Amino acid sequence: MRSAARLKMGYYPLPESEGVKLRSLLSFDGRASVIDPCVGQGIALHLITSDAPVRRYGIELDAERSRIAGSNGIETIQGNAFDAIARPESFSLLYLNPPYDSEIGSIANRRMEAVFLEHTYRWLAMDGVLILVIPFERLHDCVGILSSHFAKLGVFRMTDLDSIQYRQIAVFGVRREVRGSSVENNKRQLHSIGLYGSFLELEELQPDACPPYSIPPSAEAELSYRGLPYDLLEDLLPQSGAWKQVAPMLMPHDDIATGRPITPLHGGHVGLLCTAGLLNGVLGEGENRHIARWRSVKHVTTFVEEDGDAQIIHHRERWTNELRLVYADGRTLKLTETPAKKEDEGNGECTPSTRAA
Repeated sequence: MRSAARLKMGYYPLPESEGVKLRSLLSFDGRASVIDPCVGQGIALHLITSDAPVRRYGIELDAERSRIAGSNGIETIQGNAFDAIARPESFSLLYLNPPYDSEIGSIANRRMEAVFLEHTYRWLAMDGVLILVIPFERLHDCVGILSSHFAKLGVFRMTDLDSIQYRQIAVFGVRREVRGSSVENNKRQLHSIGLYGSFLELEELQPDACPPYSIPPSAEAELSYRGLPYDLLEDLLPQSGAWKQVAPMLMPHDDIATGRPITPLHGGHVGLLCTAGLLNGVLGEGENRHIARWRSVKHVTTFVEEDGDAQIIHHRERWTNELRLVYADGRTLKLTETPAKKEDEGNGECTPSTRAA
């Protein structure tokens, strides 16, 4: 997963149009308990169970999204789904749209789609329905569990623009104990789709894509959490003695020089202090009030030396300093050792007002 995706914890909500299509392929026979182990804000779970007599449960790692899901009528646990405990065969519907990522382990780094499915499928009651939303390329990672524990498998291509971007598919299945030749038939079906088939050849997810899957009734479920309260620990950590001991080694800090020099500084002293970053801060008055920030910039010069028929490529590195200024009125300026190539870049020699600042 890219860094930007990790920052949002792999949160890519189900498009509303796809939620409506999923709902059209479900029929509820009575009051049921349903769960989404990656519930987010709860929008997807509400879409696929709209107007149905259900009790909704969810798990969400992000505190704010968990709060929103709870306020939307979903009994939500804020924490890691792998630290959540539910009695086996408690839920009639399992909607699973896990993070599209790999786990980080010392031995094996399995795909999270398969890890989430392996952890949560036991919560589904016999004859309960699974809806698994994953990228098309990850179907083969889930073949083992799907083949051995689910019947009436259906795989459909999702067609929303966001779904096409991630090549998402929706996998339907009914929880059963599959044995013998039925397991092999399921594997052949899934391999023909995931390994030997094409995403574009899949049947589109539409309201009439297949007969509706029947959701059996179920009793009220119990969902508990045995993990650490991450948000509480995050709030208490800065005040702990352990953190104060390791923070200087883990956290970067700016060098700060304070005190009055013994003798007045001449121009060379001021220049050295500036380029060392020790005179950064708020300077000047009135319209020349500004924030100054110095930094070092590495330049790499490449040149080629001819040696007969061979070419020797040399890279020469050198360091220079540049100054960024942000004025109180919104003006910005970048000062470098070379003149500006374009007027709008703000590089160039100091103007009188800049020198005064």
